[in-house]
Amino acid sequence: MKTIASIVLILAAFEMLKAEEHRPWKLEGARERIEAHRMGELQLEVRLPDGALVPDGAIFQLEQTGHAFQFGGSLSADWQAPKQDWYSDFKTQFAQLFNYATVNFYWAVHEKQRRQWQYLKSSREQLDWAKAQGMTLRGHPLMWHEVLPDFMTDPKREISALDADIRHHVRRLLEGYPEIDEWDVYNEAVGIKWRAKDEGVRRWFEFIDGPNEVSEWMIREARSVRPDARLILNHYTDLDVEYEEQIEHCLEVGAEFEVIGIQTHMHTEMDSIGEARLWGALEKYARFGKPLHLSEISILSCERFGDWESYNAWIDQVEAADAKGESRPLIPSTPELEQYQADLTRDFYTLAFSHPAVEAIIWWTITDLEPWRGMPAGLLDTKGQPKPAYKVLDQLINEEWRTALSGTVDAKGHISGRGFYGSYALEIEVGDERYFANFEHQSGTNETLTLQLQTQ
Repeated sequence: MKTIASIVLILAAFEMLKAEEHRPWKLEGARERIEAHRMGELQLEVRLPDGALVPDGAIFQLEQTGHAFQFGGSLSADWQAPKQDWYSDFKTQFAQLFNYATVNFYWAVHEKQRRQWQYLKSSREQLDWAKAQGMTLRGHPLMWHEVLPDFMTDPKREISALDADIRHHVRRLLEGYPEIDEWDVYNEAVGIKWRAKDEGVRRWFEFIDGPNEVSEWMIREARSVRPDARLILNHYTDLDVEYEEQIEHCLEVGAEFEVIGIQTHMHTEMDSIGEARLWGALEKYARFGKPLHLSEISILSCERFGDWESYNAWIDQVEAADAKGESRPLIPSTPELEQYQADLTRDFYTLAFSHPAVEAIIWWTITDLEPWRGMPAGLLDTKGQPKPAYKVLDQLINEEWRTALSGTVDAKGHISGRGFYGSYALEIEVGDERYFANFEHQSGTNETLTLQLQTQ
């Protein structure tokens, strides 16, 4: 009877939901903020290989080759992508957009038997590939109570044994994967309140003294192993006062972390984030003086649920299918809602990119293959083809927010202009010769940069 009732709720919810159009955000001041915070004056003095200034009138081409801003994607959610015959295209499309990759370290996935860590070959391949592309790597996570092996949830294990295993696990990851640049320390620590009180990890939390103290403990433990690691606090909503208290606690006790992460999974109308809410969240968390990461973005291309009861009934169906090893039920992606996804993505990214505290924006699921929660939020469809949202991000990241300049060198051997911060390639033509140089355009640097050109 419960299953039948759940299905009735879901069907009723589908009847209530209609394909919607995105109402464009006002984005007042966004363009001006982008120009002020993401761009700067380029002042170059260019010299030939022998040290002489490049002559007046020489023709130059200046192309931005990479962003300083971290446009990211997750390699942690698309478990079926490596099995597809278009997987190489998936990686090409990922690299076309992103210079930052989240890589999974879910404890229960890689350790079935206690102290027998076996990192999946597919995960290792993705890690190595992303590193070879020059991407910044985020390890996700050092610890999270939602994906733990049974010996860590066992209600009968001694606290001392749980504590020893957690210390061993944290050290194992930090020492064993030095190529990871950044780590989510304890993912969603405040969410421990939803776990059963007798679970092993819940009891360990109480032994340490609660989410604030666990976050402090994790930071100090990680710092003792990897003093150079960038450490991230991360939470599943911007609305949780307890997350603000967690941040405040760590700052007050001197548990130094580098980044505040805010997730924005929009699977229901209640979780959907409009312009005022996003800007308010960024302003609220910026007050702590730390860089902000919009760490996990999900914008659906299917119907969203309008109430918690029908949404929870749907999740029960998805989890039941997962537990039986069956295909997940799926709410279909539609052309109308794919356009909605694309339009909201454009506004969301534009507003976020315009806020000076934001350092990274990270899309969560890349494809619609067996989507998380059975609700497609990918940039690619089930066949690996780009959806409108992918094309929107490609246009923003690789066209609108990327600099290309051309012109002539002045009488002082100077090139002047304005460009987005990041990596650049310069080509200059002097007579029949072509000369080249690469350089970084960095925020906060106002001095003229002298480049000595090379031939290729």
